[in-house]
Amino acid sequence: MSLSLPILILAILFALSLVALGIVYRRGQTLEARLGELSERAQNRRTLEDRVQSLAIQHHAMTTVTEAAYNALLLVNSDHQVLTMNAAARTLFNQPGDWKARTESLISLTLNHELDDLVAATLESGDEMITQQVMFHAQPYRVRVLCTESPDGPLIAIALEDISEIHRLGRARRDMVANISHELRTPITSIRLLVDTLTRGAIRDPKKAAPLVEKIAIETDTLQQMAQELLDLSMIESGRAEFKLIAVGMRDIADDAFRRLSEMAERYHLTIENQIDPAVRVLADAEMITRVLTNLLHNAIKFTPEGGEIRMASLPGDEWITIMVTDSGPGIPIVERQRIFERFYRADRARQGGGTGLGLAIAKHIVEAHGGRIWADDPPLRSDGVGGAHICFTLPTAES
Repeated sequence: MSLSLPILILAILFALSLVALGIVYRRGQTLEARLGELSERAQNRRTLEDRVQSLAIQHHAMTTVTEAAYNALLLVNSDHQVLTMNAAARTLFNQPGDWKARTESLISLTLNHELDDLVAATLESGDEMITQQVMFHAQPYRVRVLCTESPDGPLIAIALEDISEIHRLGRARRDMVANISHELRTPITSIRLLVDTLTRGAIRDPKKAAPLVEKIAIETDTLQQMAQELLDLSMIESGRAEFKLIAVGMRDIADDAFRRLSEMAERYHLTIENQIDPAVRVLADAEMITRVLTNLLHNAIKFTPEGGEIRMASLPGDEWITIMVTDSGPGIPIVERQRIFERFYRADRARQGGGTGLGLAIAKHIVEAHGGRIWADDPPLRSDGVGGAHICFTLPTAES
């Protein structure tokens, strides 16, 4: 009896221990499962955070790209409400830089019914891209509209590309082709008529043949000059022309250009004044800049009435020197000042003298190759109230 009681107690304690171990084991399994669940949640959270961060980076990158785009970009929902637009679109539609999406409709923001109709047509057609030309502020724009699906419904992306420069270049190309045809037709027709005259018998009369042959030579020189200037222009535009930039006195270049045309100026009793400061020195290719001034002086001589004046002057600057050629002729209309530097462009053929119509185009490209710019401006009025043409161009100073 005395031994059975301790044994019974030990048995009860052992049983209780087993129960306790079972409870601990089960709690351990529950805790392990809980820890596993928490670990999985943490992993999912990290994955979600990484995904959110990745999406944020992608969104920032896309926003940066759209903000940097030249084209105006807009995103519109199915109710024609503008959700977002880039900087180019805000500028086009006169919106502030801090513009935020509101419930503003596309028609109220753009004031353009054609664009609103394109959005409606795109919603009807589905995922088919629609392209059309639309006018904004009297400028042509190529508009592309595309519909895409999102969890919140259809979204319409709109891209507007300014094609006014393409239109201008197309017009300039057509004008150039027409002008080349005109310039070639004149000497070729003259040569043909002179040759016909010679073949009909004038060649047998030395007194008649000699002046006709001389005229043929003059027309041939015109064709050769045109071909050479076209080649020179092509070389300069393509960057194949070599420029040797050295420090040179601008007045010396002007004197050289004047000497080349002094006989022509005397023939029309014109006075050419070189008012360029002898101290002005530029970083330039002397021969090329002499050609620029020669072309400008040649034009001034052609358009200045007999007994008129032509002045060459300079305006100093820290890094750039402005050279000005001013005559007392009829001047250049404001509407023509942007186009006179195009190939073969002539504002008024009726009062044009000889030449190929390439001089100002060549001058423009030579000046730009030096890093400068050339333009036509309002001339300073003289005491007699006469203005005339006023062509300016810039060159880097020798010190710069």
